[in-house]
Amino acid sequence: MTRDDLIREYKEHSGSWQGLVGVYAVIVGVMALSGYLMVG
Repeated sequence: MTRDDLIREYKEHSGSWQGLVGVYAVIVGVMALSGYLMVG
C-alpha cells in the first residue's frame, strides 16, 4: 500500500470517524512495526 492509497482511503472514509480511526490505527501500526524491526 502506497501513500497515495492511504490518502485515497482517508478521503473515502473522512465522513465517518470509524474510518478515520481505522486509517490512523493502520498508519501507527505500520510505523511502530517498522521502527521495531529497525531497532530489533
